[in-house]
Amino acid sequence: MRLPSGRFLIGLVLVLVVCVATAYVLTSGKDDPPGGGGTAQAVTVTCLGGSEKTELMADEQVKKILREQYGLTVVFAPLGSYDLVQLSKDDLAARKAGCLWPSSASAQKVFESLHSGAFPEYRAETVLQSPEVIYAGPQGTDALVKAGIVQKRAERYFIVDMKKLLLEHVLKRTTWQSLGTADLRGPIAVSSTDAAKSNSGFTLAQLQLNIIATDDVFSAPSLAQARKVLPTVRAVYDAQGLQAAGSEAGFRQWLTQGAEFHAPLYAGYENQLIQQVVQLGADADKLLKDVRVLYPDPTIYSDHPILALDADAARFLEAMKDAGIQQLAWQKYGLRSGLHVGLSKVTDFPNLPLADQFRTTAPPGAEVTLALLACVKEVAKCS
Repeated sequence: MRLPSGRFLIGLVLVLVVCVATAYVLTSGKDDPPGGGGTAQAVTVTCLGGSEKTELMADEQVKKILREQYGLTVVFAPLGSYDLVQLSKDDLAARKAGCLWPSSASAQKVFESLHSGAFPEYRAETVLQSPEVIYAGPQGTDALVKAGIVQKRAERYFIVDMKKLLLEHVLKRTTWQSLGTADLRGPIAVSSTDAAKSNSGFTLAQLQLNIIATDDVFSAPSLAQARKVLPTVRAVYDAQGLQAAGSEAGFRQWLTQGAEFHAPLYAGYENQLIQQVVQLGADADKLLKDVRVLYPDPTIYSDHPILALDADAARFLEAMKDAGIQQLAWQKYGLRSGLHVGLSKVTDFPNLPLADQFRTTAPPGAEVTLALLACVKEVAKCS
């Protein structure tokens, strides 16, 4: 049997080399994740989200990471969490929205209950989070400590009897004067943004519903339990009076109009104060002197899930997991990481009395959430 000639063997080797090289060119980068060294095609994603993330998404460092490492340009449009998740598929298409970024896991569940199967490429994941807190001033805080409603633990304040605050003071229109405050006047109420439009206000309503409807605040109420107390929750809501429409504008308004002298108790996100302190820098001392952070015990975490409606938005979801972006979100905007354990260290803000640990309760499911939302929007639907 004749062996192949040397010329034939060399030619065979060259053919194999060309085949391997061609296969590599065709497949290289095919499975590379965005930002992983691949050359992902540049795309623009329009995302509708809660107003408290506006400055994060306008941050030049964040935009640079998204653009240079992930090939992404994100057009961010603020909209109330429960407004955006109830937009129809046609409305979303008209806005060219491939991404929704509400400030609540409950809002995510509402979207999924209303749009089941509508988006074949849909996926969702929480990337950031912030606990609901109640902001107060020194006079109001001291009065609530004396009344046994608030406790001070290691320089942190916790509302240990939220039910008493709501049922014995807010609903009964107890005045601040009756608690012995020197300068605060009027009935005790917990102000917030409008729960019918803004998630920070609605999260407060959810917490109030859990407290009023159940004996165990650590369990969310059933629909039957919720319906029994919706009129009471509505009465607490009405006691707040006029409310701002958006979380970011509402908190700024509270600060600029006198903090506790504007509203002795104001519900919002923990990150809102952190963001203000970072922006003010050395001038933050005056702000901190006049503001206390009260953590409801338990509170509700406001998750910030990204709802990706298509493949491009899914790339954005993955990009927001980037450790650099997550670090910026915490250190500049006070949004705790929903992914990286140990990244959100309260010691990064030594002058702020932030709680590193606090107890939380689960928000109600989609059916109860929609019933509560209908109630705060229209009093006739509370019965």
